[in-house]
Amino acid sequence: MDDTLRHQIDLAAFPADVQVTHVPGPGVVLRATREGRGLELQVTADAERIYGEGPALSAALAQLKQAAAQGLPEAHADGSFERLVFIGD
Repeated sequence: MDDTLRHQIDLAAFPADVQVTHVPGPGVVLRATREGRGLELQVTADAERIYGEGPALSAALAQLKQAAAQGLPEAHADGSFERLVFIGD
């Protein structure tokens, strides 16, 4: 994860028990986890191009933070997590 993305994650101020990581995948895939629960949000290359990298990632982090506050979904039986996709219009 590059320093800029790590900085944006830090600025989003997730609760201390929520871990946010950048995982491999198409575009930028962010994963928020807490105690076996989690959610991934994929920001497509089109979304980054249309909205700008910073605003697109900021919106993705805001959505992950809201999901963490409401309660992250359980992991799937295979250990994977539900994934939301932020696309360009």
